[in-house]
Amino acid sequence: MKEKRQKRKSRQLRQVVFFILLIIGGMLVLLIILLVLIILIAFYYISFAKTLFITKVPYVGSFDRQLDIMKELQLEKWKTIIDLGCGDGKALRFFAKDFWLKGRWYDLNGFAIIWWKILNKILWYDNIVLERKNFFDAYIKNADYIYLYLFPPVMDKVEEWIFNNKNTDTIIIVNSFSFPNKQPFKVIWWKIYLYK
Repeated sequence: MKEKRQKRKSRQLRQVVFFILLIIGGMLVLLIILLVLIILIAFYYISFAKTLFITKVPYVGSFDRQLDIMKELQLEKWKTIIDLGCGDGKALRFFAKDFWLKGRWYDLNGFAIIWWKILNKILWYDNIVLERKNFFDAYIKNADYIYLYLFPPVMDKVEEWIFNNKNTDTIIIVNSFSFPNKQPFKVIWWKIYLYK
């Protein structure tokens, strides 16, 4: 009898120890997940602040409704499009998928770049090239199309640079905010402006 009680106590003790170790292990896993999330959030805000400070261009993703409107564009397949300040590359992936365009994009936001690289690998977009640099340093003469989704203060700064550096046949596709001094040759749904 005494032996059975000792075995039962020993088994109960092992179960309690196992349960305690399980709780501690679970807490460690949760702590590691929490630390990783804190690091990712800090990286996101530091990247956002750095990009905003250097380029004055905040990260704002393209909305699905805007991309649906752009399906009305008649773009030639296998041409080259450059997205200036493209964030996570959603619009560029849209152009690559729906119009079979070869894309190149320029951005400085480290978090958006990492996110884009992950999506690019998962979704198998091999016709898009990333360049991590300020888009004012981009070579845009070889682009058939240039896509912009930038706020009005930035559009004012970018306007002269783009029109001085682009090829004469390049079509500029502007989402939501038009250039202040140039007239578009076409406007789609009061949202998408086309310039030449």
